[in-house]
Amino acid sequence: MNSNYKSYEEWFDEFKRLAIAEDLAWLVSSEGESHKNAFEQGDSPAEELMTLADMAEWRGCGCGGGS
Repeated sequence: MNSNYKSYEEWFDEFKRLAIAEDLAWLVSSEGESHKNAFEQGDSPAEELMTLADMAEWRGCGCGGGS
């Protein structure tokens, strides 16, 4: 369990606040339960946000024809 937060709700509130501040609110699931695994694994809200941002970043289609 994430020791910096008393509850998942507190953790999720911080996660949403960070996402809004970083203009990444679109990465926040409409059902917060999908982020609960990160909380249970001890990830911070910032770590969860950066993991999702990294996965969402466009890196090309893999076809070798782009930039």
